[in-house]
Amino acid sequence: MARTREFDPDDALDKAMRLFWERGFQHTSMEDLVRHTGVSRYGLYGTFGNKDAIYHQALMRYIQIKKDEMRRALRTPGAGRLALEAYFRDIDAFVSSDEGRKGCMVYNTAAELAPHHPELAEYLRGLQVEVRNLFEQVIRNGQQAGDIRTDIPAADLAMTLFTMEQGMAALNRGGTAIDDLMSCYDTYLKFLEG
Repeated sequence: MARTREFDPDDALDKAMRLFWERGFQHTSMEDLVRHTGVSRYGLYGTFGNKDAIYHQALMRYIQIKKDEMRRALRTPGAGRLALEAYFRDIDAFVSSDEGRKGCMVYNTAAELAPHHPELAEYLRGLQVEVRNLFEQVIRNGQQAGDIRTDIPAADLAMTLFTMEQGMAALNRGGTAIDDLMSCYDTYLKFLEG
């Protein structure tokens, strides 16, 4: 007779996500996951697989919950400058929260694991292209509406925004206070005006 699962997989994955997000992959052991989720090693392996598989699923959960939620306004048809401003406000609110102080799990993953995991690096590059394309479309919409300068191609403005965000994440991870970095968004908005 098959054993009945005695835990909620979604809850366990959320707990694993938060632990990996806070500590990273290398500094989280299977024993840490067992302790933090309250699920036996057997239960974790049986439901999610090994530590690599748990991390991958936790990263997917983070992207789904945190990143997609923050970029929802940018995905609205016709989203332009106002959507960018709303996105920047959402980032400000997020990074000021207790969760946001842990940094960006996607950036943390890229810095910690991508250099040693080619498949993960390839996946993250795909995510980066997707984000840059989203920024580019929003900027192009703003250019067509006359809210964003047109003397610089939308692709270049999108890459500048993406690079700025990644640089801010790196600086924050290195100890620079996020309050000192958030003014970059105001500067970027002024830059968009020309």
